[in-house]
Amino acid sequence: MVEAMNDIQAGASNDGLERCTPTAVGVSSPAVEALLDALDAAGIEMHSLMIARHGKVAVEGWWQPYEPERTHMLHSVTKAFTSTAVGIAVGEGLVDLDALVSTYFPERIEKFGSGNLSRMRVRHLLSQTSGHDRGVSGSVWRSIPTSWVDEFLKIPVPHEPGERFQYSSATSFMLSAIISRVTGMPMANYLRDRLFKPAGMTSLLWDAGPEGINPGGNGASATTSDILKLGLLYLNDGMWDGRRLLPAGWAAQASAPTGSNPYGLHWWVLPGKPGYFAFGAFGQYIFVFPELDAVIATTAAVPGSISRPDVGLPPIIWQHLDSLFGVPGGAAVDDHLRARQSGLTVSLLPNQVDEPVDAASLVGTFAVDANVDGVSSVSLEIDQDHCILTLMVHGEFHVIEAGVAGRYNKGTTSMPGFGLHHGYEPELLHVVATSGWVAPNVFRVACQYVETAFRDNFDFELSSGKVTLIRRVNVNGAFTEKPKLMLVREMT
Repeated sequence: MVEAMNDIQAGASNDGLERCTPTAVGVSSPAVEALLDALDAAGIEMHSLMIARHGKVAVEGWWQPYEPERTHMLHSVTKAFTSTAVGIAVGEGLVDLDALVSTYFPERIEKFGSGNLSRMRVRHLLSQTSGHDRGVSGSVWRSIPTSWVDEFLKIPVPHEPGERFQYSSATSFMLSAIISRVTGMPMANYLRDRLFKPAGMTSLLWDAGPEGINPGGNGASATTSDILKLGLLYLNDGMWDGRRLLPAGWAAQASAPTGSNPYGLHWWVLPGKPGYFAFGAFGQYIFVFPELDAVIATTAAVPGSISRPDVGLPPIIWQHLDSLFGVPGGAAVDDHLRARQSGLTVSLLPNQVDEPVDAASLVGTFAVDANVDGVSSVSLEIDQDHCILTLMVHGEFHVIEAGVAGRYNKGTTSMPGFGLHHGYEPELLHVVATSGWVAPNVFRVACQYVETAFRDNFDFELSSGKVTLIRRVNVNGAFTEKPKLMLVREMT
């Protein structure tokens, strides 16, 4: 279905959270608008923002085509859910933070040896003080079909556990593996009745790796309201609607820095910065501010924030924090903010130009020379309502249907990421796509994968009768552009 951008509705989810005006809980609507202005000025691509205070949602906005009911890939915000699972397991007597990691894997005990690895404890995994001198990104293991526990055991441990901070998704995976061992089920299943259902978190999706173990450091997706709920749970010392979901004191323990490290127990605690937060690559955050009785949750696509939790969004949030919870503005400015929230958008085609006289040269099917991705042909079909982009890859067709002339098409696609999406290769992606001329000789198919941070631009360039295709992505943990493909029109 093709629809105009302003027909895509954004609003509050039916998530069970209580809503109120910003003024009712001491949130300043003018300060929120100043925050939005600052984010725009910094060029930060926001996808959602929710602010809760005194247990009520006061501010919420989704940048269309992102929507409240859609899940969003969380990346390392997943680690906060892993911390929660460990905390619950500790409370149930299933996990001991001071136990040696090796005790949970007796069949692999010989692989732990007698060195630093053998002295690694659960607490070291949680505090990212495992003794490793290099971190492992989730993207490194994502394509490995064999045991990730064995992959973990291969990593050198040159330092005494507990002495050195080294952020790594590998340690998070081992926590998930331990939960699976002691409960007999994947961590997501373990949390279902203990967290997701009682807190009304209905959206959580979590990848499973080899041996059925959820990646503890990444691989989860959720709506913004569900990650906000996790922040509210920690803000309230593990209580939810009068029911204790986390052991008393776990939130304080998890949010206390380990020595001089900028980390608690799978939550970030930066020296000199207010509160604590969960951080996921490209701008996924849960900020918890106990002194303000407030939680802020975001999803976004911020380049350069893959491994730096303190760049992009956080400095802007901290800069505006005092004013956000300063003097409330009253009904008129609350209404003005609400109107602005309803019109937030991600610009997929910021610069459009008139169609050139030789535009028809792009329509048709083109052969492609041999390339590392196995693309053998590319075709474009364009009419007044649709643009259909088709790539044949290793003998299979992958299609994206885009809108044209300022219109957007919502659909699904099997288009491979070719390494542009931080190692993720789901079988099916939800996509909102449009197309148009962005330069006199460049036609773009812009594809926003609306359950992720990623947007692909397929740029077809006409030059001296030749056609080339370059594919670029807005954010990635590695390269953001594929090599240029030379297209040769096939004979019909």
